[in-house]
Amino acid sequence: MRSGTSFFNGTVFKKTVLRYWPVWGAYSVIWLVVLPLQGLMMLQLDAQNRGTRYPNGYMQNFAQDVPDAVSLSLVLAVFFGALCAMAVCSHLYNPRSANFFGSLPIRREGLFITHYLAGLAFLMVPNVVIFLLTLLIEAIGGAVFLPGLGFWLAVTCGECLFFYSMAVFCGMFTGHILALPAFYGIFNVLAYGVYFLVEAVFRQFYYGFTGFGSIMGNMVGWLTPVVRLGCSSSVYFWTTEDGYQMFGLENVAVYAVAAVVLAVCSFLLYRVRRLESAGDVVSVKCMRPVFQYGVAFCAGLALGMLTTAFLGGEEPTLMISILVWAVIGCFVARMLLEKSFRVFSHWREAAISAGVFVLLFLVVGFDLTGFETRVPTADQVESVELDGFRLCYLYDSGDHVTTGASSPELVDYAILLHQAAVDQMRNGRPVGTAPGTTLRVTYHLKNGGELSRWYDDLRVVPGEADQEGTPAWAIQQVYDDRELYWKGYGFEWAERMLNEEGGRLQEVMYENDGRAEGVDPTLYYGGADAMALYEAVKEDFRAGRIGVRRVEDYDKDRWDRNNLSFSIAYPSEYSDVDAYLNIDIRVQDTASSTLAVLERLETEGAGGRSTK
Repeated sequence: MRSGTSFFNGTVFKKTVLRYWPVWGAYSVIWLVVLPLQGLMMLQLDAQNRGTRYPNGYMQNFAQDVPDAVSLSLVLAVFFGALCAMAVCSHLYNPRSANFFGSLPIRREGLFITHYLAGLAFLMVPNVVIFLLTLLIEAIGGAVFLPGLGFWLAVTCGECLFFYSMAVFCGMFTGHILALPAFYGIFNVLAYGVYFLVEAVFRQFYYGFTGFGSIMGNMVGWLTPVVRLGCSSSVYFWTTEDGYQMFGLENVAVYAVAAVVLAVCSFLLYRVRRLESAGDVVSVKCMRPVFQYGVAFCAGLALGMLTTAFLGGEEPTLMISILVWAVIGCFVARMLLEKSFRVFSHWREAAISAGVFVLLFLVVGFDLTGFETRVPTADQVESVELDGFRLCYLYDSGDHVTTGASSPELVDYAILLHQAAVDQMRNGRPVGTAPGTTLRVTYHLKNGGELSRWYDDLRVVPGEADQEGTPAWAIQQVYDDRELYWKGYGFEWAERMLNEEGGRLQEVMYENDGRAEGVDPTLYYGGADAMALYEAVKEDFRAGRIGVRRVEDYDKDRWDRNNLSFSIAYPSEYSDVDAYLNIDIRVQDTASSTLAVLERLETEGAGGRSTK
């Protein structure tokens, strides 16, 4: 027995496809030019034996480069996904069209599935046709590279499916055709935008706030598909001498599954959609308050920050700006919902928006959460990462050392400096301080949590560097950790590359502004001379005669250059071209071994040259 319910109508499908042919026609033409026509040009160049630009021929190079077209796939999927959704949902945005389709002897399930599949066909059918044409051209040229072409097809179809489904989902929430692309664009970047705004506001109010952490950042990345899929390290195809590697297909697969979920949700919304909502900015009644308060919240944060940046001022200016714009945003959203300027009777919603922000200001302003004053105890910390204490500059590779360790000593130093920053907030800067140094500290706690703070103006008293328990003393202890700076300068990595990974000391550049006037201050050494300098620097470093920093030397003038720069080449795991590690180190007056080698080389004139 035939089912009484039809989930697909061929006539509506055909009419939709023919009516909106410019959409899928434009999409097809773009890909036709990018792949098959370009392939024909390469085929012609090979047939005419034009040049030897590529060792394996133009066609072979074209086939290898097809996966690179996925960068265009994302752009086209985002743009044409919205156009296709606007086309197939357009009947919902005009009262006459909505009533006409509602009167057809077709159930809503059939209407939705037919229109959805028609819009999807606008994208998928051209993708398959372009794939087959390109494959045919590659076969004619004897350069079939199916993995690369298949990668392009999989990524392109997956991205088209997701962005089209997302646009259809947005279309179910509105009854106005221009609101669809607006909602679609906003939802594509909403998570990242809110994340950025909230972080920016928290940095203004919370002393030491450094961000929401990597977990939250990763979640926001997934909720911002144009960023996640557009990242150069997210989806790409890598060809090597031994074969190829594909990266990011799992990301595309996740979004393809999300597309199915969005399509199902769109179907459920379509079933309960009121025909009378045609023309409304928000067609789903329960989402109207969400829209209104959402606009108020985003307007308050975004325009409040912008106003404060334009006018200047501190926290009071920011708070007033946020409140004013939140109220304005609430009324503007109501105007869009009511399609009228007579909305000031809805003052309660505006008052609620302002009240929520006032409550947040009280919580943050009085630090009711204890965020600003929280400093963990040593027994709570599993390990710590320190980045900062840039008080004494030598203008070499050791100026920006970052460390992570679980040693009790380093944990104690971090807590001491962290507490000093909190005390500075409460009591002001201590007398006789040096210019501020930055401090970023991240604790990995034993309970599995993480606590991170960042301070951009921590002040210490240089004369207290020898007094145990002071912030200056803690910084000096970090400076004196030779193992830490051995890694920080890059010597540990260099030793591994030279002794285990087949690396080589390519060259040493010596810059000395103290050379005689008219003499080039830069010399270059290679071979045995370069290795002699490298070994001398290692000896001085281990003995504590080079790369030495003292807190009390924070104001010492070091603008003159007296540096050695070691360039170490080693095999790259990603390409046939060598990678390079550069180590810059200042030659201090105490570096006896290094100075002796430099003096010997200059006396002998051994290998040094003033130009490359």
